[in-house]
Amino acid sequence: MRYLLDTCALIWLGMGGGDLSANARRRISVASSLHYSSISAWELARLQKEGKVVIPNDPDGFIADLTEQYGMSAIPPVDEIMLRAADLPDFHKDPADRIIIATALVHDLTIVTGDGKFPQYGVRTIC
Repeated sequence: MRYLLDTCALIWLGMGGGDLSANARRRISVASSLHYSSISAWELARLQKEGKVVIPNDPDGFIADLTEQYGMSAIPPVDEIMLRAADLPDFHKDPADRIIIATALVHDLTIVTGDGKFPQYGVRTIC
């Protein structure tokens, strides 16, 4: 299975599991591919700068460590994703989450998230 981690799931994974369920951790460990949206790198850096999240090193190093440990790859928000995000219904106002949802839709990925609004967009989720 191919997974896209939302920003919270990325942070939880990097901090040792956090609020990820045992099922999510198991699925991540056997995933055929793991991805994150580049918007999550921006969101992580912003959250750390604002003191809303504490991570063991700088955002660049945090993501580099995760990428190395889990073989994750970034998916940049290209035009197709950005246009799809703008066209989504307004269930969710957070632009970063809308980009993550659009990324999953465009690439047919299951999102690892704790956000209960994501399934309203027709994406597969696990937490």
